[in-house]
Amino acid sequence: MADPNPNPNPSVPSSDTPYQPYMDVKPPPGFSRSHPDGRPLTEADVEAQEASQKANRLATPEPKNFGVAFPDNLPTPPFVHVQGVPNFRELGGYRCQPPSSASDSAADGSPTSTYALRRGLLFRCAHPTHLTPTGAEYLTKTLNVHDVYDLRSLPEITRLAATVTNSGKDVYPLADPKTGCVDHYPGLTRHFTPVYQTEDYGPVALATKLAWYTTVHMHDEEVGFAYSEGFVKAYRDIATHGATQAYAVMFRHLLETPSDPLLFHCTAGKDRTGVFAALVLKLIGVDEDTICWEYALTEPGLGEWRSQFIDRMTQTGLGSGGGSNAPDRPQKIYIGKDRPGMTREEAALICGSRAGNMRAFLKTVLEAEFGGVEKYLVDKCGLNPDEVQRLRDSLIVKLPEDQVVTPSAIDGWTPDGGCVD
Repeated sequence: MADPNPNPNPSVPSSDTPYQPYMDVKPPPGFSRSHPDGRPLTEADVEAQEASQKANRLATPEPKNFGVAFPDNLPTPPFVHVQGVPNFRELGGYRCQPPSSASDSAADGSPTSTYALRRGLLFRCAHPTHLTPTGAEYLTKTLNVHDVYDLRSLPEITRLAATVTNSGKDVYPLADPKTGCVDHYPGLTRHFTPVYQTEDYGPVALATKLAWYTTVHMHDEEVGFAYSEGFVKAYRDIATHGATQAYAVMFRHLLETPSDPLLFHCTAGKDRTGVFAALVLKLIGVDEDTICWEYALTEPGLGEWRSQFIDRMTQTGLGSGGGSNAPDRPQKIYIGKDRPGMTREEAALICGSRAGNMRAFLKTVLEAEFGGVEKYLVDKCGLNPDEVQRLRDSLIVKLPEDQVVTPSAIDGWTPDGGCVD
């Protein structure tokens, strides 16, 4: 088990700062900033804007009653009810291509079975800091999960530790106040494998980052579906930064101990978690529609958390007031009370997981830019071609048709449109 060490970077908040899953985020280098009236920002303007953002963060720590109830409309599988952990679901069971060792017969002589991702091996979730003793027992004894890979950054973990310290055991029954993590439950080992060591990529932090690109769910005529450009840029960044220090570690776990289940998570179990899940499914040949459906499940999977994330974003005034900014146009910076609030529609898009965002990442980044998932694993994650093939084959098994997980409808939600509020 690897605990996060104190970070010498003075820009990282100290543990006495109330938890809020985002830190001071600067726009991309060279991206100009201006006042709403068009004039350049003065030093006083910048200081006022940054002070206002800090005040908003301190005013919105994680609520003590952060909802972790299991929504009753979720399909099981893929969702699994682990008490205290939102958005918990299994990746296993999705239909895929045969392994390299398979015969030419698709059914291999068995018309009632099909090839799919091994069940009971890969699980994903939001941060498990609210995990209860009942949930932990189910996780370790029923699901046989003993390795948890934490993709969060030091700022996210450090800030949450302060909230854990100031809350009762009824809110965080198993979390260690010193680390803000479930570090000491028997039979459960947490591996600190951050996609970003010191940069926050929680859902509210991502909202700030995406505001520098666009908050509009645009429709691209060339690809034929709607997506948010900001998410595609963010997922390219996540895939690049997460390759060696996070994703490669988990791929090697699967390669070297193929029968040992693992759980991986970030803050909401949406972006950093979602990119890794998509890479796994793409590697074994799950069809794109199913990959995007699986990614989009985070919206209904978060349950009450989703509404609370939206509330926090609208309260902090991170919005564009209905406008959007392309990367080649200066971002408007609003000072103090003059900054317009984020609408609930904007917040819902940003904290959402619309299928088109993953579809665009797969097409325009993973395939067109990285050259496909196999090449990504070799070039970015450091596996050799033989290891990639062995990894792929180890993940694929033959399942009876009644154990195969297929996309299904959820009341009040669609993969492309998200949840209906």
